[in-house]
Amino acid sequence: MQKTLKTGRVALIGVITLLLSACSSTSDLEIAESFALQRADMLSKIVPVPMNGYNLVRAKANSTQIELTLLYAGSGDIAPAALAERLEKTYCQDTEIASLMEKGVNYKLLFRDARGRPVLERVITHKECAKHS
Repeated sequence: MQKTLKTGRVALIGVITLLLSACSSTSDLEIAESFALQRADMLSKIVPVPMNGYNLVRAKANSTQIELTLLYAGSGDIAPAALAERLEKTYCQDTEIASLMEKGVNYKLLFRDARGRPVLERVITHKECAKHS
């Protein structure tokens, strides 16, 4: 009987722990989604933004991800991969952006040619930034 009570308590503690961790992760997710939405909204108000031969033409939030679409503007000779590397380094070094990424926000860069066809896709996360430091 005592062994059954002890097993029941352990199971109850496990269930409570699981429920509490699920609640806190949902809260963290909601916070990250809110940050992503606010940041994407702010960026969408200033587009188009010229960037080394590309134009940032769209910013939108998708859950915790900020999707940035860069369209080739026909000028400049920087390859999309090189620009993606520069942007990743810049984002990882920027304290405000790095802070957002620590909270679960990430950036997805979508490079498109002058006709709008996909050229390159790059996701920048807190983990990616940690690799560079």
